[in-house]
Parts: sequence; structure tokens; C-alpha cells
Amino acid sequence: MSKIKFEDAMRDHSIGTLTPEEHQEIALFHTMRQDPFYKHHLRTHLSKFADNMTNALDAYKPGNGSTDDFTKYDRINLFDFRRTLPQKKRESQLDSTGRAWGFGKRKASQAIVNVRAGTGRIMVNGKPFIQYFHSPSQRYRILKPLSVTSFTCMVDIDIMVKGGGDTGQCEACVPALARALQNFDVRSRRPLKYMKMLKNDARRVERKKPGLQKARKGQVYRRR
Repeated sequence: MSKIKFEDAMRDHSIGTLTPEEHQEIALFHTMRQDPFYKHHLRTHLSKFADNMTNALDAYKPGNGSTDDFTKYDRINLFDFRRTLPQKKRESQLDSTGRAWGFGKRKASQAIVNVRAGTGRIMVNGKPFIQYFHSPSQRYRILKPLSVTSFTCMVDIDIMVKGGGDTGQCEACVPALARALQNFDVRSRRPLKYMKMLKNDARRVERKKPGLQKARKGQVYRRR
């Protein structure tokens, strides 16, 4: 038993080292695990079989034999098949004109960004980037995905944004631009994901409550 455990510990369980029979067994397991009857069978019958086997092995006490002669099925230790699933390799998603697209939203604002190889021109709703966003802080936030991925003067960007105010539109452009850059070059996904630029900010303004001035603010009690 110790030899089997040692060989299992020394073996490489990555996807490339599995045999065709093991790949077929993994595929069969994933097709069966979706069946409700199979889940019921795995939860009841196999656990009952394991308990019966444990009781039988506990009752068996060999005189001169070793306790390692029999495998004790005290619990069902299923192999983690998730790490052996073949992962699809990410590829750049470009349309027929060589553009990559991304979508983002924030509050009531929605932004669609397309990126293509160029010289660094940025247009927002048909206007230059500087004329549309006047605040330096908003420009810095929108250009941050470009500075992180070093695409500052290598791509042309067209942004179409609608709804909401200046801040909402600014924050909607960030995930849209990040996703467009990810689709343009797959290698830029890692720094963008690390900087948390690929997710939409789902926060909303909390509704006002009856009897309160705002969502949480209430009247200050004054005794006199």
C-alpha cells in the first residue's frame, strides 16, 4: 500500500500525461455527473458500500497478516477531474477589418470600444478625446489600460458611449477598453486582470428610505 501511495504521489497528474483510457474515463464521468440519478446513486449507494466495506474490514483481524493487505474504503476520495479538463487556448478576436471590440457599463452609462492598429488616435462619439473629457482625472482613468499594457501610441481607439453623466461614462469606458485590448492581444489579459480592469463596477446608488433624508441619513434628535 505504501508503494502505491508513493507512486501516486510521484506521478505527474497534468493533462498531458494522462493515457487515452483516462481521458475517456474523465469524459464519461463528466457526462454522467449531470444525470440526477447518478448523483443520487453516488450519494447513497456508493457511500453505503463504503460503510459496509469499512465495517467488514474492521471486523476482519488477520492473525499474522498485515493491516496494509486490504485497502480501507473509509471515505470516497474521488479524483479531482477539474484540473485535468482541457483548457481552450485564448486567441485574439478580430473582425474582418482587423478591429477588436469591447463592451463596458457603469451606472446608467454604456460604452462600446473598438481597437485597431494605428498611431494612438482616440475618438469619443466622433469628437477628439481631449474635447469630450475635460477632467484630467477622467482622462487618466481611461488611459490607464493603455499604459498598463504599453499600447499607448500603437492603436487607434473609437469609443461610443451613451447614458449617465461624465463620471459614469468615464468609468464605463475603462472595462470596455480593457476588454477590447484583451481581444486585440491575448498577452495583455494578465496585467489587465491583475489591475482589475476587466470587470464592470456593479455598484448602484442605494434607494432612499421612507422617513429618512437619504438612504441612511436620518433626522438628528434634538431634545430642545
